[in-house]
Order: sequence, then structure tokens, then C-alpha cells
Amino acid sequence: MTTKILRRAALAAAIGSISNGALAAGFALQESSTSGLGRAFAAENAIGDNAAILARNPAGSALFDTITISGGVTYVNPEIDAAGFTEYYALTANGPFPLAEPLYAEANDYASSAWVPNAYLAVPFNDCWSFGLAMNTDYGLETDFRASWPVTHIADKTELISVNIAPSVAFDFNNTFSIGISANFLYADATLKSKVPSDFIINPDFSDLKILDADGDDWDYGWSIGALWRINERTHIGISYQSELDPKIDADVNSDLLPAFNNAGQIIGTFDGERANLTLDLPDTLELGVYHRFDDNWGIAFGAMWTDWDDFERLEAFFPNQRVGDNRISSYNPFQIKEENFSSGWRYSLGLEYYPCDEVTWRVGYAYDEGAARNGLYDEETLATGFDVTWRTLSIPDADRQWVTFGGTYEINNQLSIDGGLAYLWGDDETIQEFQALPVSSDFTLGTYFNGGTTNLEAWLAGVSLNYSF
Repeated sequence: MTTKILRRAALAAAIGSISNGALAAGFALQESSTSGLGRAFAAENAIGDNAAILARNPAGSALFDTITISGGVTYVNPEIDAAGFTEYYALTANGPFPLAEPLYAEANDYASSAWVPNAYLAVPFNDCWSFGLAMNTDYGLETDFRASWPVTHIADKTELISVNIAPSVAFDFNNTFSIGISANFLYADATLKSKVPSDFIINPDFSDLKILDADGDDWDYGWSIGALWRINERTHIGISYQSELDPKIDADVNSDLLPAFNNAGQIIGTFDGERANLTLDLPDTLELGVYHRFDDNWGIAFGAMWTDWDDFERLEAFFPNQRVGDNRISSYNPFQIKEENFSSGWRYSLGLEYYPCDEVTWRVGYAYDEGAARNGLYDEETLATGFDVTWRTLSIPDADRQWVTFGGTYEINNQLSIDGGLAYLWGDDETIQEFQALPVSSDFTLGTYFNGGTTNLEAWLAGVSLNYSF
């Protein structure tokens, strides 16, 4: 292949890599508090044992008689392994023609560990009105494949960091029913990278060439509303809703291969700080929590959260400066990256609390978390390519997950307490089959097919936090 030919193919390669990277943000993080971690986040919007309830329910500030703060951090250590065969084909009029023997490769522990912090403030004004402030993260992921992974043009490095800042106000009716509303300000920072594999057997001269290196950020805003019903001192019911968000990541794009055009439609080189806007539809959620304390020693919590992943249908990008005259270049605007058609799902959680004395609380929990990636084959893509293609991708090896958790709280005095929590979660191995077609010339297309799946999907979480009442 010549450099010119590979540049013409790189556009299709970038489509797959952007899709996988951006869609990694589809993983919603549950880690809003350490006390919640211990009970698998069951009834996190209803219990209100500390100010962290504000992450799930803006009505929660009504529970506190004095100014209360909470802050902590959760360490998330995921381990995702994948393995499979990569096949390269020449896609001809007579069908696919193999260009090399299938390559078997393993990608071990390609999801990076992370620290997930949080901080909360609840301020009562009087018997009716209260103010809250929540700062936590709802979405985040980092995956990083080694340079020799034979499909780094499909899945290489993806990083998303988000921070949600939510001021809220709540009104309380007779210490029984409260309602609250918050404004949610989301900051998202994304890094997406793809490149030619370091051992590119089709033509080693192109090994390690950078296909896409995009880095950008954006602010977006939404809202939440919640209600909390304290039937009595022992029974709480909470319901809360958080609106969808759609940040448009303003990114700078660099590439060794993607062609850049001038206003006359002529190729003037490759992308060097080219501006791009990546759209990302983050789902709205609805959560129900029920907590009941049976007696002085035992309490139970139940939670159910619905996440509207159906809104996440596709990912698109726009390159506003790529124009011919006054018209946008159609291959870039919009950049139809990939159809995903995620599926909405539920998360169910059950927690048990034991209070051996006034100073100590012990917690255990279990949760079942439905994944967003659809099972089975993407029929249209399968029919179009002649290869079985799954909805599930390497960068989003999503699956139904189960959680088991343990934690506790120790009250140092009437004002200060410390929480600790530990969780283990796992998912079943899933089949992943991906295909990418690179148009090399008018009569020749290079096809890359990955046929494999995940071989391990698990994570350990550990958290600690402090709570203080003035």
C-alpha cells in the first residue's frame, strides 16, 4: 500500500475507534458513597445516614437539623480480559480473500484502575427549607490496549473523566414528606486514541502510525427532582429522577493519516489540531428506594434503578472547519460513527444492616445490574459484511453484573463518623465479534475481523469516607 492509499482508508478506521472510545462513557458509576457501597447502594436515595444522599435525591437535605458534610473516595480496580482471532481480508467482488493467517492474541487487564472521589454538604435554613450541594462523578472509564494488539485501530486507548456539581433546595412538610430539586452541571473530559498496530503484518511500514488522537472537554447541564417520605422513624421511601445529558465534546484532533481539506476541497495534509465536536447522549434515570428498620438491631434496604439507555442510539461527530466553499464536506459532517441502540435496563439491590451498639453499624449487600449492550448479532451489519457482528464491542465489553458488598460505620463521637466499604462484582464472559471495512481503492477494500470475546470481567472496590455534623 502507498501512504496515499492508507490515508484514504484511515477515515473508516477512525470511525470505529471514535465509536468505541466515546461509548465507554456509557458505563454509569454507582460509587456515590462509602456507606452505600457496603449495602450495594440499596435505597441510597432514601436512607440518609449521611449527606451523600444528595447524590441520588435532592430532597435528602431535609433530613438534617445541623450543617452536615460528607466526603470520601472509592478505589475501583477492574480486570477485563479478552482473547480472540484477528483476520485480514481483501474484500473483492467475488467475496473476501484472506491476506494472512488468523492471528490469535490476548488482551489482559486492559481496563485501568481509578480513584472516584465525592463530597457533599447539607445546610438547613429553618424547619421547612434546606440547601444541598453534591459533587461526585456519574460516568467514567479508561481502557488501554498494548501497542501490539492487532486491532488497535478498532480499540486502543479511551479515557473519560466526569464531575457532576449539583446545588439543590428542598422543602419539608411536617418532618414527614420532603421534595427537592437540583441543577446538575456536568464537566466531561475525553481522550480517544487509535493507531495502526505496532506489528502490522499487512505492511510493517505503517506500524504505529497515529490514526486518531483526540482530546477535548465540555460542560452540560440538567436537573434532578426527588421526594422522600418518612412514614415513621423506622421506614423511609424515596423516589428520584435525573434528566438526560448530552455534552458535545469540543476536541482537538491530530492524525498521521486523516486527510484535511481546504476551502477548495483539496487535501492539504493531515489533521493537526483540527477542531471536532463529538456528541454523547447520557441517559436519564429513575430510582426507587425503600428502607425499614425492624428493631434496635436490624434494618433492610431495597433499591431499583431504571436507566434509559434506549436514548443512546448512535454517536456522531462534526468537523465544522471541513468545508468546500460554504458547504460542509459530507464525509465529515455529520460523521456517522456507529449505531449502538443500547437497551434500557434495571439495577436491583438489597442491603442488610446490623446495629450491635450505638457506635457501630455493619452492612452487607447484593445487587444485580443489567448491562446496556444488546445481546446477539447486529443483523444489518452482519448481512452487509457477510461476517457475524455483535452489538457488544471490545471497548465496551458490557455484561450483566452481580455485586456482593460489605461495610460498616463507626461513630467516633456525636459529630464525627467514619465509613468503610468493600465490594466485588463480576460478569459472565461474552462473545465479541467486530468487523471493519477500509476502502483502499475503487476496486479493493481491506477488511479486519475480530472473532473472540471476554475471558474475564470482574472488579474490586474499596472505599472510605468521613462524615461531620456541626
